[in-house]
Amino acid sequence: MGRDIEFFKMFLGMGNYNVVRPNVHWIPHTDIYEFIDKFIIIVEIPGVDKNDVDITLKDGFLRISGVRKEIHNENRVKIHQMEISYGYFEKLVEVGDINEKNIKADLKDGLLVITIKKS
Repeated sequence: MGRDIEFFKMFLGMGNYNVVRPNVHWIPHTDIYEFIDKFIIIVEIPGVDKNDVDITLKDGFLRISGVRKEIHNENRVKIHQMEISYGYFEKLVEVGDINEKNIKADLKDGLLVITIKKS
């Protein structure tokens, strides 16, 4: 039972995710809603350019990944405080058997909104 809970926490972006995926620097906050005719996934990725986001569907999982690039890092003398995570991020969402054609994504104001129409 304990391993199942750890996997669940890892899958949702909690726990020690980086031990399993050491190249992941941060995991974005995500909301998932179900409607009669669709699912909506909202991923919080402020400061990420749409060209730096990749969404892939494989084996019933939607993989949302990309890079948030650090700004103001040239000629920097010292960091006094750093709470914002930079680098590679990844979020996995189980979506089951869906058609790629039913997925639409839009990035606006730091929120990636993915709409998946039900078949």
